[in-house]
Amino acid sequence: MLRKGEWVWVDSDIGVPIGARVKVTPSGQRLLVDDEGKEQSLSQEQEASVRIMHPTSVEGVDDMIKLGDMTEAGLLRNLLLRHKRDIIYTYTGSVLVAVNPYQDFPLYSGDQVQLYHGRKLGELPPHIFAIAESCYCNMMRHLRNQCCIISGESGAGKTESTKLILQYMAAVSGELSEKQIEQQILESNPILEAFGNAKTIRNDNSSRFGKYLEIFFNKEGVIEGARVEQYLLEKSRVCHQAPEERNYHMFYCMLAGVTAEEKKTLGLGDAKEYKFLSKGSSVVCGGRDDAKDYKIIRSAMKILTFSESQCQEILKLLAAILHLGNICFQANTQNNLETSDVSKSEHFSIAASILEVHKSSLATSLTHRSFMTNRERVTTPLSAEQASDCRDAFVKAIYNKLFIWIVGKINRVISKRLTSSPKSFLSIGLLDIFGFENFNTNSFEQLCINFANEKLQQFFVGHIFKLEQKEYRKEDIVWNNIKFSDNQSILDVLAVKSCNLLALIDEESHFPKGSDFTLLNKMNQQHRGNKTYIASKSQHDTDFGIRHFAGVVYYDSNGFLEKNRDAVSFDIFKMVEMTTNKLLREVFATELSTNGVKMSNNKKVIMTPKTSLRAQTDNRKQVATLSGHFRQSLDSLMKALSACQPFFIRCFKPNNEKQSKTFDRELCMRQLRYSGMMDTIRIRKLGYPIRHTFEDFLKRYRVLLKTTVCDPRTETAGACCDAICQTVFKGADEWKIGRTKIFLRDAHDADLERLREHKLSKIALVIQRVMLGHKDRKSFLKKRRAAVVLQNHWKAYRQKQLRRKLRHGFDRLASKIRSRKLWLQYQRQRAAALTIQSQVRGYRVRKDWKQKREAVILLQAHRRGLLARRVAQKMREDAYLLRLAKENEEKIALELQQRLKVIALSQLAEEEPEPIVKQHSVDHKYDLQPTPPVEVVKQEARRSDEFEKKRNMPEPVEETLVETSEPEIIAPASLSATPTPSLEEDEDEDEDEDEDKFDDATDEFSFFKFSILHFQSNTGHTHFNQRLKQPLLPHDDEGDALACLTIWWIILRFMEDFPEPKSVDAMSQASSTISRHIPHRQGRRLSHLVGLDQIILRKNKKKFSGGNRKASVIPEEPENINESDDVLIGEGPTLDRPLSSLEKLHIIIGYALSRPDIRDEIYCQICKQLVNNKNRKSRRQGWILLSICLGIFPPTDFFAKYLEAFVRKGPSDYGEYCTERLRRIIANGGRKELPCWIEEQAAKSKEPIDVSVTVDDRTVSLQVDSASTSAEVCQAVADKIDLRDTYGFSLYISLYDKMWSLGSCGKHVFDAVSQCEQEMRRQDKEEKDTPWTLSIRKELFTPWHDCSVDPISTDLIYRQVIKGLKMGEYTSEKEDEYVQLAAKHYYIQFGSAYNKDNVQKVVKDCIATTLIENKSMTKWIQLISAEHLQGPYINGKPTTDSVKGELVNNAQHAWPLHFSKFYEATLTSGPPLPKSRFFVALNGSGIFFMDGRDKSLLEISYLELKEVRMISDSHFSESLSLTTVKGEYVLKSWEAADMAALIERNLDGLRQRSVYALARQDASKPDDPMSLVCKRGDLLLVEKDEESSPDEKFMNVTNQRTGVSGAVHKDTVHFLPTLEKPTDVMLELLSPGQRKTSTTQNPTHRNETVAPTSLKEFAFENFRPAGNAGRHGASKGAIKEKLWASSRDPLKQPLMRSLAGNSDLSSLACSTFTDILQTNASLLQTHIPFFSNS
Repeated sequence: MLRKGEWVWVDSDIGVPIGARVKVTPSGQRLLVDDEGKEQSLSQEQEASVRIMHPTSVEGVDDMIKLGDMTEAGLLRNLLLRHKRDIIYTYTGSVLVAVNPYQDFPLYSGDQVQLYHGRKLGELPPHIFAIAESCYCNMMRHLRNQCCIISGESGAGKTESTKLILQYMAAVSGELSEKQIEQQILESNPILEAFGNAKTIRNDNSSRFGKYLEIFFNKEGVIEGARVEQYLLEKSRVCHQAPEERNYHMFYCMLAGVTAEEKKTLGLGDAKEYKFLSKGSSVVCGGRDDAKDYKIIRSAMKILTFSESQCQEILKLLAAILHLGNICFQANTQNNLETSDVSKSEHFSIAASILEVHKSSLATSLTHRSFMTNRERVTTPLSAEQASDCRDAFVKAIYNKLFIWIVGKINRVISKRLTSSPKSFLSIGLLDIFGFENFNTNSFEQLCINFANEKLQQFFVGHIFKLEQKEYRKEDIVWNNIKFSDNQSILDVLAVKSCNLLALIDEESHFPKGSDFTLLNKMNQQHRGNKTYIASKSQHDTDFGIRHFAGVVYYDSNGFLEKNRDAVSFDIFKMVEMTTNKLLREVFATELSTNGVKMSNNKKVIMTPKTSLRAQTDNRKQVATLSGHFRQSLDSLMKALSACQPFFIRCFKPNNEKQSKTFDRELCMRQLRYSGMMDTIRIRKLGYPIRHTFEDFLKRYRVLLKTTVCDPRTETAGACCDAICQTVFKGADEWKIGRTKIFLRDAHDADLERLREHKLSKIALVIQRVMLGHKDRKSFLKKRRAAVVLQNHWKAYRQKQLRRKLRHGFDRLASKIRSRKLWLQYQRQRAAALTIQSQVRGYRVRKDWKQKREAVILLQAHRRGLLARRVAQKMREDAYLLRLAKENEEKIALELQQRLKVIALSQLAEEEPEPIVKQHSVDHKYDLQPTPPVEVVKQEARRSDEFEKKRNMPEPVEETLVETSEPEIIAPASLSATPTPSLEEDEDEDEDEDEDKFDDATDEFSFFKFSILHFQSNTGHTHFNQRLKQPLLPHDDEGDALACLTIWWIILRFMEDFPEPKSVDAMSQASSTISRHIPHRQGRRLSHLVGLDQIILRKNKKKFSGGNRKASVIPEEPENINESDDVLIGEGPTLDRPLSSLEKLHIIIGYALSRPDIRDEIYCQICKQLVNNKNRKSRRQGWILLSICLGIFPPTDFFAKYLEAFVRKGPSDYGEYCTERLRRIIANGGRKELPCWIEEQAAKSKEPIDVSVTVDDRTVSLQVDSASTSAEVCQAVADKIDLRDTYGFSLYISLYDKMWSLGSCGKHVFDAVSQCEQEMRRQDKEEKDTPWTLSIRKELFTPWHDCSVDPISTDLIYRQVIKGLKMGEYTSEKEDEYVQLAAKHYYIQFGSAYNKDNVQKVVKDCIATTLIENKSMTKWIQLISAEHLQGPYINGKPTTDSVKGELVNNAQHAWPLHFSKFYEATLTSGPPLPKSRFFVALNGSGIFFMDGRDKSLLEISYLELKEVRMISDSHFSESLSLTTVKGEYVLKSWEAADMAALIERNLDGLRQRSVYALARQDASKPDDPMSLVCKRGDLLLVEKDEESSPDEKFMNVTNQRTGVSGAVHKDTVHFLPTLEKPTDVMLELLSPGQRKTSTTQNPTHRNETVAPTSLKEFAFENFRPAGNAGRHGASKGAIKEKLWASSRDPLKQPLMRSLAGNSDLSSLACSTFTDILQTNASLLQTHIPFFSNS
């Protein structure tokens, strides 16, 4: 009873039992599960009949001789098991069975070569390297030539096996060789495969020729050379291929691998263009890279010494074959004869040019044939069909001769080292010949191929069965003959017996009137009764069959005779003889002679049946045939193989579909049967394939013989051999003794070799042991003698050393005594020298100090004298003034006294005189008169040289009241802000300055040197904590100068060098009282310089870049300042209050942004405050301020190098940080907005700013800085997400529900962040809480956008569209568009399978909530489901990427305005529009003038544009002129340049891709047939060639009006910027006639301007920002002044914004306005004063 899991044999439908395993179900039922997985019940009757499987068949074996089930089923199952385990090699004795796996395995590396090298057959698992090693070892062991015969069907892997054996031989030989012949032999394979292999139905790399490669070795086993023999190249494949087959590989490799220049030279194009390459409808072979293979072929040719010229000549012949294949023949009739002519074509001209023959000669040789009669040569025309056959014969002859020439060239290279006869070398032959073929249609080539396979099968049968059994009989070995399949009867019918098939074909080929029909009749008559031959079924049937050893094959007799004759006409040879093509003449050298063409100089053999009358009577020279030559080559091959010891490799195909992991039992069983594997295993198992002569066996294995058993000196060699076998082998039948030879089993040879090596190793060990003992004894005696000599010398040496040591000790003692004396002497001299040096140094120092002290005293004395003289001079001047005043006073008093006296005298004369008793009181009254005010001098520090020049000039004075009668003298200011230091303090400061690295005067760009060269009034470059009297640098604009003083005040406060003012609430009370006691200072003030209405940093000031600027952070100064108030710019109550650090930053940088001329001043002020600043906190604040400024605005080129040198010397933490920020701001340009809160924090930490950019619901983290632009952020995000097509993707910033684009250009990211923070500030919120976010979106498409270029880009746009649909961003009036997009979205997400729940998810994903509420969810599900089920996605199975592309394209065309770039513009000239101010939208469709987001004023396609140019209006704005077919539009915009660049880019891209052009002028050249006749304005369709050079002057076009094609010059046409054919209406507008009409009609439109823009609108765009109307003492709520309205007040600033920065033009403009006012006043005769306050 069978047990569970036991294996048995069961019957199958293929006629061979298969394996099955017993299975027991839980219910107890017994089943059989076969190898195919099928189950069948097991009955008791069946259980009794089944046969149990042998254990070797269950697991499989390496050598099928070891199988217990020696049946076909056992062999087949063993191959199946190993195939499933990916084991492709199996032994059958010494025969290797290789199953093609149709995939690559890592079995052939260098490690595998080393593994199998030197190992016996059977020691390691089966491998093709083991067979190669056996060949190599047998050749070296027996010094006999070897051969390896690789057989199998087409596609079984014979070619690959040959290459692997060759690879092994080259690797083994390369270890011993120093030559490169192995590499040359290996490199011959790619060349031969390219020219001789092709794709067939059953094999992608089928060998279409036979190859026998013979490798020659020297006595050391090193490769010395090789030789290749080729057999029967399939020439017909050059002209004809079966369906799904290709021509030879070389044609496709050439077209894919040559350069564009070479293609142009040879006139080549794509493979589909050539008939010879496309007849099989398969120009691509899967798994092959033709371009890569071409590089390998060219590299191999270089290694095999093909010169570059030879390679080019080969390419020329291949190109000529392709061009000849495209030649067509036109059939004609002449004199009642069918004739033909070559159709005129470019291919014919190119072919004649490449072959270097005349066109007429080539045409005549193809369309005519000449033959020799008894007296003369007659030429007859050929019909079109015959001419085509003649052309095909010529092409096949060229390719065949070229292939033979290439093989000869290879042989000359790889066999040139064989200086002597090849017979003096050992050789291994590798036979790779075409496998057995059986196609749907089999022709003459298949008959020859199968005949060669029959011969090889007979050789295999003869070697394995016939010769071996014959040897047994000859040696009287008892042997039962084994029956085997013999194919000798097939060979008899084909080529052996009389009237065989090949002889009949040859005979019929020699008859002039012989045809394929007569040939078939003869074959049927001769062989109808033979079982091997299958005659035709009827007279009209052209097929006959042959029962080959591999199966029945039916052959179509059509074309047999023509292919066998292999004839090329005399005219072709004559034409070849006249060519100048060197290679063409060389390949046909055997057919050509100096006198003409030799038709019989051919080495082919003529085969004629012996019974034929022709063989007995025809003694004329006959034309050779292809079959005769093939038979002769095959016979020589068989002779060569018979002289070698053969090894056989049988290649099997597991299936016909070339699929891996597929095992076709029936196909493999058929191959096992016809290959005779069953008989081979039987004879290998029962027979004795290993045989040696007695002498050879005894000579080699003498070491295994025991002389006690058999002594060779007394016994015969046969007896000794028998004794050796009895000792080694146990079984009685394991060997046989013949007459002269001993016969062994297949596996015994390896056993004997292993035992022999073991025995020799043991003997060698004994010999080595004795020799090593003798050697060591001899060495020991030698060493002992040497030791005695060494001891004697050593003892003598020790005595000498002891004596030398004693003498050395006495010498050292004496030297120690002498050295101590010298040391004491040195110490005394050293102490004296130190004393002298210290005295000298002290003297020199005291002398230097004394000189410096005297110099300082002298300088101080001179300085004090200068100051004293100044004071004395001033005192003298004051005394002089006082004296003058006193004298004047006395003079006045004297005059008054005299007048009083006169009056008194007159009164006395009238009245009685009274005594004068109050004279003293009168004098006292006069003394009480107020003393005139005394002027007090305010000294100002001057340099000494200036003082000497100006000391006699009056100093500017300020008036003040003096409380006392005596003059008050103010002490003059010193030279610096600190007192004059003492000598010791000067020395300390000098040391500090030496330590300060900013004071290095040797540096060319040091800040110290800059301050000396450019600072005003000799101002120092070091830290200073007081207010400046004037800016550091000179400024032409006095407003800039005053702004610099304010900035200095804010910088002092930011760096905490100046205390912050008290709060406004605390100071309000004190300011009102203190202000009353502050005396008004006189002198020059702000109102005298720039006017009271000049207030800088206004709110809502428009920026240069256009758009409405948000409110400035810099507080606006109060405008109710009286002229008497001494307040500089920014020093009013708004800044005289506590400010945050961010507010101070905004004030400083706000001035820098609004006044670019003071930027260097700001940097100089900051740098000055950093030099020698001892306050650590202040210094840190200064570096923070400097780093922030370096991220906002760059210095001028004048100061850039100095600033760079300064920051490089900064602290280690800020030096590199500020240097990098300086480099970045110079590279990316300055900012336009104030710094934001996050930048201040980053400057404090000196770290990059981490931002997150949202891309399709993903977040990408980046590190940016203050100078980062939107282009840099977009590129960084693209690099991180592998986005290649980045055009049109822009950076967007969002704040709450608002989003705007920053583009992908040079716009700074943190300018937008700053705007967001300003918006938060307007909402009274903190800047750090600003919730801004960044994202990447598609903003713009190109007109030629291609979704297939970048799948990642398409996916991002697709997700943006879906999200926009859901958010209501993309809307449509048609619900069908929503439904179609939703259906596409469904297919992308869920595929073609329908699921209602998935449809509901799609509705939620891409339908807006309002649309779902308006139309129920159920209705939307129904609409989308219907669209999906009816759409093209159910059956077509398009890819997801293609559907995404369709969705993106639909969105691009449905919502072009959503993918547009908008610009604000004003129409200043052109055809009238409803509005003059609008938005311009640019996108891939054209140009749109938009009134808002939805209303379109005008649409202009790119085709309508004729010219785009820029018009410069002013420094701040430009105009753009758009010339269209309907008129010219002039637009004024801040971004006119960007707008023009985008339009030009789209126009240029469309013109480059357009195939439509207009003729610029009439063209008519009757003398040039290739030139096109056209008129001006004709629409031309251009035939663009991707391979054409852009430098070509002419191009092929088709006139759409006439339909005629021809060539035109590029300069005579104008490419239209469109990808679609223009309409007739557009062509009328574009044509020259229409343009003339439009030119005459449009002058009014071109010169017509827009309805006059009001002065108010012009003022908004071009005037400076308006101040308040009340200039003097106006209230806070005063109305802004209307600059465009009439005014009688003179201007103190110009109206135009463009003149604000030019002081000269500003002054001229104000003077001009004053003249206008005066002119108007004189005309009106009014008397209103110009400077009235009314």
